[in-house]
Amino acid sequence: MVHSKPIYIFLLLILLSSLSSCNLPLSTTAPTPTQTSAPIPFPSSTPTEIPTLEPTIAPSPISIDSSTATPIKTSLYLPNGIATYPSGGGRVTYYDLQGQLLGELPASNLGIGTFQQAAIAGALTYSPGPLLPPLVYYEFENGGELWLNTNNNTSLLKAAPNLLNLIGVPGKSLMAFTLLEYSDIGLISHLYLGDPQTLPSAIPILENTNTESYAIMPLAISMSDDQAVGVWYTTVPYGIGGDIVFDPRQALDYYDLNEKQFKTYLDMGKGPTGISDDQTWVAYTPAEGNGPLSIVHDFDFSTSITFPLREDSDRGSGDAVFSPDNLYVAWREASGSITGLPTPFHETIRIATVDGNILTEVPDTSLINISGFPEISWAIPIGWLDAQTLALEVRGSNWDTACILSVKFDGSGLSFISPGSFIGFLYP
Repeated sequence: MVHSKPIYIFLLLILLSSLSSCNLPLSTTAPTPTQTSAPIPFPSSTPTEIPTLEPTIAPSPISIDSSTATPIKTSLYLPNGIATYPSGGGRVTYYDLQGQLLGELPASNLGIGTFQQAAIAGALTYSPGPLLPPLVYYEFENGGELWLNTNNNTSLLKAAPNLLNLIGVPGKSLMAFTLLEYSDIGLISHLYLGDPQTLPSAIPILENTNTESYAIMPLAISMSDDQAVGVWYTTVPYGIGGDIVFDPRQALDYYDLNEKQFKTYLDMGKGPTGISDDQTWVAYTPAEGNGPLSIVHDFDFSTSITFPLREDSDRGSGDAVFSPDNLYVAWREASGSITGLPTPFHETIRIATVDGNILTEVPDTSLINISGFPEISWAIPIGWLDAQTLALEVRGSNWDTACILSVKFDGSGLSFISPGSFIGFLYP
């Protein structure tokens, strides 16, 4: 059986085709959102056995004490730089938030599909010049391998056949990733958690066999006192292609590392598309990925907010990112076909308050001048630089040409930060 890469790899290849462009006016009005916020206590140790999930993960009851809701932090942990993969490849470049090049690390064979195929494994510090954090990255060669680059010294970390995705923790060396394996009874997901020191000998923290080829995708790692205490994950279909704009994710589950227990927080009819930094807010869409965006605080669905789609957003919504102070949420909506037929593909970045007020909309055509690209094939929110400034990854019609832009929460201050596709944020 052919081992296919995840659906976003197929998306990247399809986006290489020519896209037509048209002018979308910047809208100042939007449909009024409809209103339809207690964190989970986390223990603090890791399992010694590999738990096995059932092929289908059923929803479980949720019991949450709202009196223990996490307040918004007064001291925010903000990025101090960004890592990108430049056109031409072969290296990862590090920039500060003013677009000043800090340095680069070789990353040979980190090619198409760099999103969640590399992770920053530490903090950006100065002494007095910049000390670049290590980089862990995936290579397709030799069946798939994870490599580590520390101070321009590269070493093999682990054989990693069929990597689905790789995520990290801001400013830390910890990361989680899923390796996939085909078997006679279904697709097996092996979820790993560790750092560059422990990963070479690490065994999976959980495994799951799914008869419908759905894979476990880690979304976020829960931390307490600098220790991992849990992993948030969803499931995605593996090895499919086509005119797919948003991952058709199903369910949101949490694996408690100490208790070795699983709890479902979004059922199979919902797909998570964003989790806030403090993991108290979640954005989600209908599981098929073609519906409107909803947000919920501490899984109190009686107070969830749904943002109706724009009239032209026939491809749905997704890729939500919450501001670090949890006041704003940004996401993208799409229309048309990524092949350009029968209608051109376009995206709109929308920004709203978490109480449901849409503040601004940024159509992809408005990014042409600042990006320097003759047309835009991809525009996605990637995170927040501070409590008021959103970062975007933008690509031209040639998929290898990409850049990072920023815009204020109210749509003002559109700026160019750096060339290259997004790898991750740097933190002090």
